[in-house]
Amino acid sequence: MKIFYIFHSGFAIELDNYKFIFDYYSKYKKENRKFKIEDFIIDSKNILVFSSHSHNDHFDEKILKWKEVNPNIKYILSDDIKLISKNFNCHFVKEGDILKIDDIEIKVFSSTDLGVSFFIKYKDKTFFHSGDLNWWYWSDDTKEEEEYMRNLYFDKIQAIENSLKGETIDYLFYPVDPRLEEFGFLGVEYFLEKLKVKNLIPMHMFRKYNFVDKLELKLKDISIIKTKEENSLILETEN
Repeated sequence: MKIFYIFHSGFAIELDNYKFIFDYYSKYKKENRKFKIEDFIIDSKNILVFSSHSHNDHFDEKILKWKEVNPNIKYILSDDIKLISKNFNCHFVKEGDILKIDDIEIKVFSSTDLGVSFFIKYKDKTFFHSGDLNWWYWSDDTKEEEEYMRNLYFDKIQAIENSLKGETIDYLFYPVDPRLEEFGFLGVEYFLEKLKVKNLIPMHMFRKYNFVDKLELKLKDISIIKTKEENSLILETEN
C-alpha cells in the first residue's frame, strides 16, 4: 500500500486492486513533482474519487475531466456538490448512506461544516477521511457559538461512534487547522478519545506543517504520519 499527500486535504491511496483519491485540490506549480495525478489515474486498477463537499479547497471540477482519460473512474461526491451534468459514473451521497462498490464498503457520515465524511473498508484495511468534520472553535466565538459547535460536534462523533462500534480506523485523515490557534487540537483529541485509531494523518494545515509538532508531544499511543511536502509519498507498506 502507498499513501500520497497531494495538497491541503487531498490524498491518494494505492492498494492491490484499487486506487482512492480524496478531496483533490492543488495549487502546486513546480514541474519536479514526485507524485503526478495525471499518471496516477491512468491505470487498470479500479479508481474511486471522493469529494467531501463543495468548498473549493476540497472540490476541484478538474477531477471530472479525469473520466475522459479513464472512463472507468467512479466518483463518490457529497450531494451539496451541484453539477449541470450527472451523466457519468457517480454516486451523490449524504449522511447515513452506505455504499457497496465491488469489494469496498463505504459509510457516509456528516460534518460540522458542509458535506460529509467517509469511512472506507477494504479487506483488512480501514480509512476515515473527515472532510471538514471538526470542532471549529474560533478565538472570537461568542459563548453561544462555542456551545453550539461543541454540542454539534459531540453529536456527530456520537453517531460515528455508534455506527463504527467494534471497528478500528487504521488511517484517519483529520483537520489540524493552525488558524484555530490554541483550539486547533480540540477536535482531533476528542475524536481519538472516542474512536479506535491506529494512525493519524493531519491535513487542512495551510502549509503550516510544523503546527502538528505540538500535537505529537501530547499523543502517546497514536502514530502520526506527517505531511511535509506536497505531491509526495508519505507512507509505503508491504501490504
